[in-house]
Amino acid sequence: MSTQSHRNNDIIPFPSKQELETRRKGNQGNRITIREYDHIIFISTVVLVGIGLVMVLSASYYSALHSGNVYDYFTMQAVGAGLGLLGMFFAATVNYKLISKFATIFYIFANGLLVYTALFGIEFQGARRWVAFGPVNFQPSELAKVAVILMLAIYINRNKNRVSTAKGLGGYIILTILPVGLVLWGRNLSTAIIIAAVAFVMLFIASPYFWRFIAFAAAAVGAVVGFLLVDYHFMGGVRGSRFMVWQDPFSDPSRFGFQTIQSLFAIASGGLFGRGLGNSMQKRYYLPESQNDFIFAIIIEELGLFGGGIVLLFFAVIVWRGVKVAMDSRDILGTLIATGITTMIAVQVIINVGVVTNFIPNTGIPLPFISYGGTSIAVMMTAVGLLMNVSRYQKAG
Repeated sequence: MSTQSHRNNDIIPFPSKQELETRRKGNQGNRITIREYDHIIFISTVVLVGIGLVMVLSASYYSALHSGNVYDYFTMQAVGAGLGLLGMFFAATVNYKLISKFATIFYIFANGLLVYTALFGIEFQGARRWVAFGPVNFQPSELAKVAVILMLAIYINRNKNRVSTAKGLGGYIILTILPVGLVLWGRNLSTAIIIAAVAFVMLFIASPYFWRFIAFAAAAVGAVVGFLLVDYHFMGGVRGSRFMVWQDPFSDPSRFGFQTIQSLFAIASGGLFGRGLGNSMQKRYYLPESQNDFIFAIIIEELGLFGGGIVLLFFAVIVWRGVKVAMDSRDILGTLIATGITTMIAVQVIINVGVVTNFIPNTGIPLPFISYGGTSIAVMMTAVGLLMNVSRYQKAG
């Protein structure tokens, strides 16, 4: 009897799920949780993609009439979104540390494509941004942005103090300048600005020396302004001319100020709630590229400031969650990847909206997830998948 009692007292109950989770977390100071991806980022992205599909169909209606099929732009955008959805789930599923192991190969491949684009790419309005693969036009600079983020992230992750030394900082700058120079060779200033801005913010996160951050920023701004002045005074380029008429687009209403003026007309006529979906006047051959870089003007014209504000709100949510993912990441690699992707999205939104509203000089940059462009939407959605991937591996709160 006593033996049976002793055995009963020695019975160890199977631990509950909660107890197993507590044991798995280990020490309080070093806990890391593997959780589901950030659903807020996913939902916000899908909503923006949905808005983009509707607005591309609306904004491109009259342009698509020339092809005989008003759904041409919409169909291509839907294909890009479908590819982006596949890329998003792949990037969200495969551990970002495994993906980062191929960063160097990806970086070299992207730069090789940039060289090919600058030499043999399709020229449009003085810029070479696209290469043709059969009936499909592809924009390698979109890949280059993600490649730079991954490359800079692993460069710092291999030695966390690297950018605190002159030699390490020099290597960081070279890794940034190479794709920036190749993109500028193809006369794609806007993408060069984005790559430089992303590298700039990632350096700020990684380096404890504030003066280097300022020096890097000053050099980047000086290079951009210098390029524009040289382009205007010595090369008669489109970008330099747009920069010079920025302060008063009405001084050149029929040429370099035309697109900005038409964009402002669209915004002014939208009012608070807009003309109604599909009822834009400016998309009727008045506003060039209405389904591309200036689609935000059409959004405001048709959906008003209220509709435009909703779009910006979803972007703000993605940036907010992206910053949170970066701050809560379990390692510096995840922090830098999340920082780079979030910065890329934020800078593109700021530049696009700034151009459409004439707060900054006119330079072609798409509005993420919304502007027409299969390469842009596919790459952006895949990048968001990578951000969602990092969100799965967080320090426990």
